[in-house]
Parts: sequence; C-alpha cells; structure tokens
Amino acid sequence: MDVKDHLPLGELRRLERVEKDADRAKRLRIVILGMEGWTAPAVAMAVGLTRRICQRWVRRYNEEGLAGLEDRRGRDPRLPLTPEQQERVRQRLDAGPTAQDEVCSLRGKDVQRILAQEFQLLRSLAGVYHLLHRLGYSYLRPRPRHRQADPEKQAAFLREWPDRLRAIEAAQPTKRLRIYFQDESRFGQQGTTTNVWATRGSRPTAVRQTEYQYLWVLGVVCPETGHAEGLLSPQLNTKIVNEFLTQFATTIPADEHAVMLWDGAGFHASKQLRVPENVTVVTLPACSPELNPIENLWHYLKSHFWSNRAYDDFDALEEAAVAAWRKAALDADLMKPICAAPNLERATSN
Repeated sequence: MDVKDHLPLGELRRLERVEKDADRAKRLRIVILGMEGWTAPAVAMAVGLTRRICQRWVRRYNEEGLAGLEDRRGRDPRLPLTPEQQERVRQRLDAGPTAQDEVCSLRGKDVQRILAQEFQLLRSLAGVYHLLHRLGYSYLRPRPRHRQADPEKQAAFLREWPDRLRAIEAAQPTKRLRIYFQDESRFGQQGTTTNVWATRGSRPTAVRQTEYQYLWVLGVVCPETGHAEGLLSPQLNTKIVNEFLTQFATTIPADEHAVMLWDGAGFHASKQLRVPENVTVVTLPACSPELNPIENLWHYLKSHFWSNRAYDDFDALEEAAVAAWRKAALDADLMKPICAAPNLERATSN
C-alpha cells in the first residue's frame, strides 16, 4: 500500500505505543505496516480487519494525516419526541406513579404504556430504555425522606447558611473554619441485605439476622478534607456524646475551628451537653436527613461491609464495626465523594 510520509515511521510507532484508545492504536498499526511495505491482504490478516477497511484508513491518513484516523460517527439519531413532549415526559417521570398507574415505581413496562397511551408513541421495551437514557434517566434507588420534613424550613436553612457561616467566622477571626457533619447509627444483629451478582433469572439467598444485640457508631466527617472520626458505644446518651466531642476536639489543628452540623436529637440539645471551645454546633432542620451527607456513610458501610452477614455476639459486632470504619472512614479520598455536601458552602476562611 502507498502511504504518504506525513510523519516519520519512528514517530508513528511512538504514537502507537502511548495510544490508550485500542481502535486508534489499531489504525496507527495499519498505517505503520503499510509504510513498512506490507500488502493490503497481509495488513488485514495481521490486524484482524477486512482489506477494504484497512485501505480506507490508509486513504484517510493519506488525505488528512493523523486527523483522518479519528472516529467519524454520524450524529446521534433524533429523539422521536418534540422538545415540548420531552419536557412533558420528564415532568411525568419526575412526578412518579399516579393512582391510575397502580404501582409504587415506574418500570420499563410502565413507561412503555405511558408513552403509548399519553404520547401516542409506540416503542419496544429496548427502545423505551434507550429513550430514557437519551433523556438522561437511570433507574436509581432514592434517598429516604421523612414524611414530616418541612421543605420551607429546609430552604430557609440553606438560604441563611452563608450568613450564619460568616457570623461564626467573625467570632473566630484567627481560625480557619472547617465544616463537619455528625450523626449516629445503630449497628447490630437486626441484619440487612444488599445486592449480589447472580445468574439472571435466579433468586439468590443471603443471611438476614433477626437477633437483638447492637452497638452505636458515632461519626463525624469533613467533606472538604475527608477527615473522619468515630466512636463505638454500647449505649447512646449525652454523656457519650460529650465524650465523643472531647475526643474529636483533640484532632482539630490549632489553627482551625470546627463547625459541626447535626440533627436535633435530645442528646444534642441537653443542658448537660458540653461543647469544646474549638467546636461550634449547628442544628439542622427537623426531619432532614437528606441535608446531612454523613447519612451516605452509613449506607455505604451497610451495603459494603455489614449486610448479608450474621454476628454471634457483641464482640463480633464491635470487631466488624472497627474493621469497616478503618477500611472506609479512614480513607480521606473515599470520604470526600461519599460525604460531599453540594447544598452547603464549604467553609474555608482566609
């Protein structure tokens, strides 16, 4: 094959070695073999493609150089819905199932029926899933939301948060603020299950314990730095919270001040509560676990370490809790995304 010398053979070989895209590396190999004098059938046999495809890539290289080896896929097919219909479909999906749907969650078959009945759009089930992905949807498990949550109070808290943060900063002019989120989770023999890989169509089994020993895991995480501290306790009261705060305060650098957000549990509002000088506590709106990202940590620990298992006694629970905390919570790079707080401004004062 006749190959133009847009680049020296040595440079093409170097580009092939460092190329991470397998398809593009194969196209470079075609050009290199052509420059080395290989015939089109020999090149095709060496790279596992047809002779015509190899000749086409060489022709594109001859005409455009390296740019000719880029993918030239056509534009994505147009959606079968107008922009107005797309918005109506999104509103229907976001609103969730109605009483007429008679289901608690809209699955592919339900969406297929809705498209046919409400939008006169007939699609196969595979076509429905393709359309949903094109619209930006995935089938996700929602975060729990308390039915008594007050959206107005939550919005007011988020709206007033910057001013509250500035007031704390003014009271600590020589310190750098760090936001922490605190919460407690009970871990015990009332087990949970989590997803497992299994053969399609099967119904795998997993242990779900129903005994009654448990312990409490107290935790605090800074989403900005990934710094996490924890405490295990067989019980939970203001005395334990005070002990936790005292231990946590010793981990805060001398030039920093911790702003700790937590819920309004009774032991967080007790008159016996003792908050260290280098910590300021802020109470979140009632019934608002979605505003406390450390809730994601409990979900992560349960789904990755504490599910599908049984524990003989308190010592086994304690051992499992410590092992999981060391594996996950002490990994700062892991804590940053798990406990990210996109709704709240990060505290990094000058």
